[in-house]
Amino acid sequence: MKRFLTLCLTVLTLLTALSGCAGCDGGEKIDYNLVFVNGSDAKIVEVVVDFQDRNSGTRNADSSPLKRGDSFGFEVGEYPATVYVYDKVADEVVPGAVAQLTIDKAPPEGERWYVTAQDGAGGLALSVDTRWPDGV
Repeated sequence: MKRFLTLCLTVLTLLTALSGCAGCDGGEKIDYNLVFVNGSDAKIVEVVVDFQDRNSGTRNADSSPLKRGDSFGFEVGEYPATVYVYDKVADEVVPGAVAQLTIDKAPPEGERWYVTAQDGAGGLALSVDTRWPDGV
């Protein structure tokens, strides 16, 4: 029983570490104003956000595809910002994104953008809203 509880705790810790959850950075609060949410079954390996002043990318630690419901937060940058979604490791903005979306302005004060990947008739589609997507 003790082994089982230890194993469960280890798995739970690993899942939390790989989930990309906001606020899991050593207890220091980070200001995320753009959150990518995977509401798709498509193969998504890396997400890159190209802000006007810098770019930032993220993926699972083992470069495995994201699962439906996985999310990643991105620190505040200068808008406009373009979100690129890749089906392979990209490390930076490179040609070959399977989907992209440009957001012209920062979210309203006290809000954040949720960019959601969804399966569409023409392939992967991205949408943006100030609320967590329904059904994800």
